[in-house]
Amino acid sequence: MPSHANVSHASSPSSSETAPLINTSSSNSYSHLPQTNPNSSKSRTKTHLPPWTKSLYSKSNFAILASYLCVGFTASFIATPLSVYLVQELSAQPEEQNTITMLMTVPWSFKLCYGFLSDTYSLFGYRRKSYLLLGYILYAASMSCLAYIGNPNVLELAFFLFIGTTGIIMSDVSADTIVVERSKYEPEHKKGSAQATCYSVRFFGGILGALAGCTLYNRQTWGWGLTFSQVCSVCAALPLAILMPSIPFLYELEGETKAVKDQIHDIWDMVQLKAVWKPMTFIYCYNVLQTPNVAWNSYLQLTLKFPAWFIGFVALVGSMMTFLGIVCYKKYFFRSSWRSIYVISSVLTTLFSCMQLILIFQWNTYVGISNYPFAMGDDVLQQFLGGIQFLPSCIMYMTLCPKGSEGATYSMLTTFGNIALVVAAAVSNYLGKIWDCSNEALEDHELGGLWRLALLTSILPLFPLVLLNLLPSSQKEQKKLQKNPERSKLGGCIFLVVLFTSLLSVIINAVQILLAANTARIQATASSPSGEDSGGHYYDVHLHMGSGMLQKFS
Repeated sequence: MPSHANVSHASSPSSSETAPLINTSSSNSYSHLPQTNPNSSKSRTKTHLPPWTKSLYSKSNFAILASYLCVGFTASFIATPLSVYLVQELSAQPEEQNTITMLMTVPWSFKLCYGFLSDTYSLFGYRRKSYLLLGYILYAASMSCLAYIGNPNVLELAFFLFIGTTGIIMSDVSADTIVVERSKYEPEHKKGSAQATCYSVRFFGGILGALAGCTLYNRQTWGWGLTFSQVCSVCAALPLAILMPSIPFLYELEGETKAVKDQIHDIWDMVQLKAVWKPMTFIYCYNVLQTPNVAWNSYLQLTLKFPAWFIGFVALVGSMMTFLGIVCYKKYFFRSSWRSIYVISSVLTTLFSCMQLILIFQWNTYVGISNYPFAMGDDVLQQFLGGIQFLPSCIMYMTLCPKGSEGATYSMLTTFGNIALVVAAAVSNYLGKIWDCSNEALEDHELGGLWRLALLTSILPLFPLVLLNLLPSSQKEQKKLQKNPERSKLGGCIFLVVLFTSLLSVIINAVQILLAANTARIQATASSPSGEDSGGHYYDVHLHMGSGMLQKFS
């Protein structure tokens, strides 16, 4: 997955205008809650609000933060072990590595389906928290299967990681929707603050997961640590252990479920709005050109021979910098122009990404800088900028959600941004075929294809900035744009066609790559005189040459 393809997500703009703390517009979903006169002094205090509206850290909300923590932890904890396992034990080519990561990202594009489910069908009497728990059970079951297999092949990894991530996203959608519902009770000047807090917790979980993955999966170097099977066991057990005690206390807003017909009508009505399809056009175009360098992981491992501890350390520092970027945005840039944030962060990210060329040509050694700090420097700086850039699009989504359809509409908006990132990963597979960037070429230090690919993938993200005027410049402009009733059926149709065509093409591409890779491995095994799997041969010959040759998971 692209390191800068941190999947897009959700929230809502705010303004400095004063407004009642309780939304007094008629809605069956909230009619059971206390309503007040917005002009009264009492309405300007929080004393009359239910306890769960006052703090995300209350017992009634703890499961929400626990869910975000688990999403961040599980993704980063398995990242380094998966990277090492793919290259060192399965000798996966860059294209296969990227495809595995793609399949772990595709479920983020299913958020619309889960939004429909939770808005339309209650489960055991609950619309949100039952799906939140069910998703983690599905994830735990998938990771348990990988742990039981012990040494899964590429296809088994792809299948169970895909199913497991699907479960995680089911839970993530439920948590997102609960936060969106609760955001209706935020003061106007704090709109989006709860969402920012939740994502801060999520990225903090990413730091913990990266630290654990860095220290616990280094058996080849340190002589102790977890096996890949044991890593999967931890991933299966930990989320349930954290969430199970807090789920019974999670307060869920009462509300009437909407019929599928009404949900579809709400979504169709929303995507026709100029206030929706204009900024989402920019988001899609921007994300679809965030193409990663698919050969970079193999280069770090096969050419530079970075050890496991360093790969894990880079992941850890990167997670910390992303978390710091989120915190900095919330504290210092919350009122800044979205356009300025996109321009500055994009230009700086391109500059840092181009520093890969310095590492490829080893120019850093001429001034006495070793490969280790140089390789880490550009990556962690990009992670920091990505953290700052992450929240503006999230904050933009929240106010677009109509009451009663928060799950479906919010999920569809985030799906549109997420699928663009997955398409970017698929495009990067094709870019990697323009020049020879195979493992064999990198082992032989034939880097002509690598530097060209690095330059291309560094420059591409700048092109969408020509469409920057489609994005509101601020939360205030977004709010003003939403008052514009102008609609376009053509814009709505294009929105939906692009969404579903992108999803279908990505799935087809991933399946084709995995089936082709599996066929090639079967043929290689059959043609081998000893009948030995080529991946095993790679492991025996190359892994024991030294301390290990690892890749950076992106």
